[in-house]
Amino acid sequence: MSKYLVASHITGIFTVHDEHPDPLYRGSRGAGFSISRGTTTTVEYSDDIEHHIYFNEEEVGKEVANVTNNVLDHFLVLLQAQNKLDIGLSIFHEINVPLSCGFGASASGALGTAFALRDFLDLEIDEKYLFGIAHIAEINEGGGLGDVLAIYQGGWEMRNREGAPFIGDAINLIKNGYKIATLSMGEIATKSVIRNPSWKEKINNVGGELLETLSAEPTIKNFATVSQQFSITSFLASPEIIELMKDLEKKDVLVGQIMLGNGIFILYKDDSDLPDLENLTKEEICFSTIRKL
Repeated sequence: MSKYLVASHITGIFTVHDEHPDPLYRGSRGAGFSISRGTTTTVEYSDDIEHHIYFNEEEVGKEVANVTNNVLDHFLVLLQAQNKLDIGLSIFHEINVPLSCGFGASASGALGTAFALRDFLDLEIDEKYLFGIAHIAEINEGGGLGDVLAIYQGGWEMRNREGAPFIGDAINLIKNGYKIATLSMGEIATKSVIRNPSWKEKINNVGGELLETLSAEPTIKNFATVSQQFSITSFLASPEIIELMKDLEKKDVLVGQIMLGNGIFILYKDDSDLPDLENLTKEEICFSTIRKL
């Protein structure tokens, strides 16, 4: 058995860059943060010679676990080259964040799968390759664009060049002593946005200008400001989210929208600053994002 815990990641602002023929060079620019509440992935042999994937103890099909299955396929090619295809593998994801709500669960699951499979199958594979496998799976399956690079960087980050780790480029934002809380209120289908030309044009036009603003002052506080502007101006924010953010802004609360999800994040310094919202979750920023258990 091999087990890894990988942090989740939330994006507050982004632009789409998917023109390059090589998926390793595609991705997003943007900014966000990694949180300790993530995905624990366990790999072990199955009771048959079939491969199985589980989300929170429930077996799911390839169409649901498409990103994890893409990672698995990479390893099956390696096993085929070694004539080791007479085994069955079970991959268990214990997911501690809402699914399809902008918490980067597919990226943390992809990374956990890659690292756990490498160790379980005793393969001599460089970490650079593992990050590449996870990034390609995200890009090819429409799970996300920049979460793998962001998780690799850890903490509060800004991604200045798209691509997989070691190809893309990211820096950490200047700390201002802020803590983070999140509130998830529902799903947004990531693929339906990042692969839609109309959405892509709106996102890139607005996001490009606001990322320049953030680059000129790369602080956590400015990140929240441009994130809120981005979600409203790009029309990604629902009327419900806009109303909530505007109401909180009147109370001097720093707030932005979780991308891509129907939810918000709040920056605060003291618990007394937090608004009284049902299901608001205090998060822990994660700098060491991949841990073997």
